[in-house]
Amino acid sequence: MIGNDLLRSGLTALLLAALLYAAFRAGRESAAATRIGFGLHAAMMAAMVLMLTPGLRWAALPQILFFGLAAWWFILRTVSRHPGALAGRPVPAAGPGTGRRGGHASRGLLFYNALTMAAMAYMPASMDLRSGHVPEAPGIQAADIQGAGSLGQAGHHGGAPAPGLPLPGPDQDWSSQTALVLAVAFGLAAAVWSVQLLRRLGSHHGGRRADTILDVVGAASMAVMFAALAA
Repeated sequence: MIGNDLLRSGLTALLLAALLYAAFRAGRESAAATRIGFGLHAAMMAAMVLMLTPGLRWAALPQILFFGLAAWWFILRTVSRHPGALAGRPVPAAGPGTGRRGGHASRGLLFYNALTMAAMAYMPASMDLRSGHVPEAPGIQAADIQGAGSLGQAGHHGGAPAPGLPLPGPDQDWSSQTALVLAVAFGLAAAVWSVQLLRRLGSHHGGRRADTILDVVGAASMAVMFAALAA
């Protein structure tokens, strides 16, 4: 996904650190909604690490279903009268899994988490679309497809494209534009979370600062990865 080795390694290191923190928070004794929320964020970080690892390719459909259900879980908490209702009790702590700021339920944060999970469901689908994978017809080998790809490249320079060659079309252009919009949106979200982090640096609530750092890393990573998809 990302060709720059230094950028990919740095982003992977940040995501692994965020993954360990989210897993730690998910395992702590707290409200069920808090543990589920941090667990979903840990799964999101793990999925992004796998996407960044060269040579690894996971089926897109299970990821789409998992993060789609995660998005619905956050949406249901957003529209419920009490955001902690799905957990059976109110949620006392702040963080990506809780949606609480200053003791009040933040439906805006829960909705942001839902959008983040929805974007994670879209990312593997967009990667598959951008890769241009097509089913191989009987009798057509991988080498034939690679040769056709080189012929297709020649078609862009004045040669005739090979018959049946999957060339970039409107779907892939639409996918690139959507990825660009999401990259800008998560870039702005990362900036907002960074401002929140600066405001909390002087506070005595270390947990809230750590949770905000998790939000910054998640939003910034999403922005970089969608920007790579849009390129």
